[in-house]
Amino acid sequence: MTVTISESIFINRPPYLVWDFTQDYNKRSLWDKTIREAKVIETKPRRISIVGSWGLKAELVYKLDDRPNKTSLVMTNVSSVMISGGGGSWKYIPEDSGTLWTQTNTLIFKDSFLLRLLRPLITMSLKKNTRRGMKTAKTMLGKLP
Repeated sequence: MTVTISESIFINRPPYLVWDFTQDYNKRSLWDKTIREAKVIETKPRRISIVGSWGLKAELVYKLDDRPNKTSLVMTNVSSVMISGGGGSWKYIPEDSGTLWTQTNTLIFKDSFLLRLLRPLITMSLKKNTRRGMKTAKTMLGKLP
């Protein structure tokens, strides 16, 4: 079972600032509450070890790391009761005096009857958490000099 969502938000900051803030895994758990811990394992290609919500442990391996335009990554070495994989891409598009930041995220869930029944709630939760994190990042970026 695969769930994909896409969310966008305008931030009145240039793309390189939005990119640098949102791609800094030392700050990630401050605004993205689905990531509890993150550690950079490798820089080229970027590999990040994460501990996330619902006991998720995984590595994020960047396939595209085009600062300040776009990223794409895949989730590997997944340890989770519910999730078997996933990935996504983020775009940072210059617009007026700021950036239109778009996240497209995919989670692949283990096949179970219960998870298939809960798919609408899981999708709604993923959208809500993504939207909340993006709003928090926007607020934090607005406070930067």
